[in-house]
Amino acid sequence: MKSDLPRLMREHDLDALVILGPDGLGAANTAFTYFTGATHVTNGTIVVKQTDSVPYLIHSTMERDEAAKTGMNLVNVADYRMPEIVKQVNGDRLAARVEFTRRLFKDIGVDGRVGFYGLDSVGASFAFLDALSREEFVEVVTEYENDILSEARKTKDADEVALIRQACRLTADVIETTRDFLRAHRVVDETLLKQDGQPLTVGDVKAFIRREEAAAGLEDPGFIFSIGRDAGVPHSSGTPGDLIRLGQTIVYDIFPRLPGSYHADITRTWCLGYAPDEIQAAYELVMQVHDTLAKAFNTERFTHEFQDMACDLFEAHGHKTIRQDLGLTNGYIHSLGHSFGLAVHEAPTMGMRGVRPDERMQVGTVMTNEPGLYYPDKGWGIRVEDDYWCNLAGEFECLTDVDRSLVIPM
Repeated sequence: MKSDLPRLMREHDLDALVILGPDGLGAANTAFTYFTGATHVTNGTIVVKQTDSVPYLIHSTMERDEAAKTGMNLVNVADYRMPEIVKQVNGDRLAARVEFTRRLFKDIGVDGRVGFYGLDSVGASFAFLDALSREEFVEVVTEYENDILSEARKTKDADEVALIRQACRLTADVIETTRDFLRAHRVVDETLLKQDGQPLTVGDVKAFIRREEAAAGLEDPGFIFSIGRDAGVPHSSGTPGDLIRLGQTIVYDIFPRLPGSYHADITRTWCLGYAPDEIQAAYELVMQVHDTLAKAFNTERFTHEFQDMACDLFEAHGHKTIRQDLGLTNGYIHSLGHSFGLAVHEAPTMGMRGVRPDERMQVGTVMTNEPGLYYPDKGWGIRVEDDYWCNLAGEFECLTDVDRSLVIPM
């Protein structure tokens, strides 16, 4: 949680954090959005000092009104007269950026160990941080993983979860509307037809879903709507020309966000009209694993233990798992779940033993639960995903409420 940052800065021995813009409309630069919230500040830099409770936002003149909405301490970059600094360093823009940073840090009292986060191109970031570190007016600190912001974002407070709940509720409405849309089509020779008599395709359904997301006020970073063989490849987004037919599995994985804000992440598997016996049995097993693990969630076990439990259940019923073969393409072939928030995938995850051996869920963790079985060679795949929050009482609470029925009557 953001309230953990002072403690985390002390533990990491950091005197300040610098978060580079642009904000990417909340999508690409989640570190920046973590502080600006729903306010859209196109570009800028945020500085968090261990000794100050309110961060600094360095912004341009034309963004002064949006910057003011953030409630941060404001610094207008125009006050530093960058063209004059560039001229003083003979047109060397990298040297000018370093000199601007020197002056800014002096003015707002930044020194000591400073960690850097946010969004910039890899080459520009390396050149800037390398040049800055050689100047030695601060100690530049970079972290490969388990950095302060990722650590803080492993848990969500009640305000953050209220936004996730809203995103889940709106996403559930889109899922239900999609189901009604499919049911409204007539069927000839087990194929759904549009009003003009042409077959309904995955592309047609995707266009409908995008319209529904927009109408609900959700931003669409992409989603999965795949049928048949594609449903057997977990992250196949679906082939637009595939026909919508009865009795085939449809994997519908949708993870939109509130504008510039928090995501939902929900998956349902459907068969229109009927489900073949093999698919019905596999679906019942996936739901058994799903419900068993949801009841087992706690903050004492390591996260990889939940993945082991899922593998135990699937293997006991004759299905191969990723634990037996990392390159597996048939069976249970991915981790049990992951956290999410401003990004679709955040830490912690419930993955394989040894990857993050000491990771646990905590009070405030938001986690997906998404076991699945995949047999592309047989033309089917199944995944059911719901979202859970370890609330402030330490109880795991389901945030998603969408019908889980496999078969959609036509």
